[in-house]
Amino acid sequence: MRNLIVAALVCGTTMTAIGSVGHAADRWTCNVFPGPKHFINKSVKPWGKEVVAATKGEVQVNFLPTSAAPPPKQIDAIVAGTFDCAIIFHGFTTKRAVGPGFGMLPFRNEGNAEQGSVAYWRTWQKHFEAKNEFADDDIKILSMFQFSGVHFFTSEDKPINSIADMKAQKMWALAGTSSRTMKAAGVNHVSGPASRMAEFTQTKVIQGIAGATRSGIAIFAGVQFPKFGTFTSKSMMVPSFAWMVSKKKWDSLSAETKKAVMSVSGEKLARATGRIADQFEAANQKKLAAAGIKEVKASKAFEAELMKAAEPQISGWIKQSDGIGVSGKQVLEAFDAMVRKLGS
Repeated sequence: MRNLIVAALVCGTTMTAIGSVGHAADRWTCNVFPGPKHFINKSVKPWGKEVVAATKGEVQVNFLPTSAAPPPKQIDAIVAGTFDCAIIFHGFTTKRAVGPGFGMLPFRNEGNAEQGSVAYWRTWQKHFEAKNEFADDDIKILSMFQFSGVHFFTSEDKPINSIADMKAQKMWALAGTSSRTMKAAGVNHVSGPASRMAEFTQTKVIQGIAGATRSGIAIFAGVQFPKFGTFTSKSMMVPSFAWMVSKKKWDSLSAETKKAVMSVSGEKLARATGRIADQFEAANQKKLAAAGIKEVKASKAFEAELMKAAEPQISGWIKQSDGIGVSGKQVLEAFDAMVRKLGS
C-alpha cells in the first residue's frame, strides 16, 4: 500500500510537470526600429503589458533595448527569427502588398492621427485583411495606424503657397509619396528619410521642405531652420504603419489566446497610437510657435496644383487595387467618409 501511494504521488507530480510544460508562456520579443525614445513606445509598450494581462500570462512580451534590424528589413528579420514582432512603415511594403497603400496616398486625411488610425484600421480590415497579402511573408498583422500628416516649410521670407514658390528655391522632399508628387509637379528636389533632413537644413543646402510634420521639424530639421509652415487642408502624405507578429508564433496560440491578443490590438492599439502621435504633434506646434515660426493655410489654388500633380499616384493605386479584386475607388470613398465621420 505504501509503495502504491508513493507511485501515485510520483505519477501525479510527473503529470503536473507535463501540464506545466504544455502551458508554458509563449515569449514574444519585439523590435521598435524608431528607437526607445520615439513616441510609438508609449503605445506599444503598454500594449505589451495588456497582452500579458489579457492572455493571463500565456503570452509574455519583451522589447529589445535597441533596434536589431534596419527599418526596411523588419519583416525579413521576423522571418529569420531575429525577433518576433515589430513595426513596419508601409513605404517599405509596397512591393509586398497593395492594400496598405491607400493610407499614404496624397490628400486623404487632414493629418489627425487618431481619426486617421481608426479609419485606416477599419478600412483595411474590411477590404483587404481577407486578401492575406502578407501570407507569403509569414507575418500576422495585429494593427494598422498612422502618424500625423506632413506639410510644407521654408526658410525664405515668405511662405510656400504655389508650385512656383517651390521651383524658386532649393527643395527637400520626404522620400515616397511626397517626392513623387514634387516630381510630377516639376519641382527639382533632393529626397530622403526624415532622419536625414538635418544634413540639408544645417548646411543651408536647401531652403524649402515638402513633407514634414511639426515634430519632424523640431527633431530633425531644427526649429532654427524655417520661418514659415504652410498647411494644406488635407496632408500630402500621412506616414502609415503596421504592428505585426511572426505567423509561426501566432499559429502556435490557441483560438482563445488569439482572441485575447486581438482584444487589445486592432482598433484599440490604432487609436492609442494615433492619440499619442497627435499629442506629440501638438506639443511640437507650441515649440515651433515659441521659436517664431509662422503657420499659414495653403490657398485653394495651391491645393488644386498639388492635387493635379498627385492624381497619377491615386489612379495608379486604384488600378492596382482593382487588379486584386478590390474596388480602389470604393476603398478611398469609404476611408474618406470614415475620416469625416470620426472628425464630426
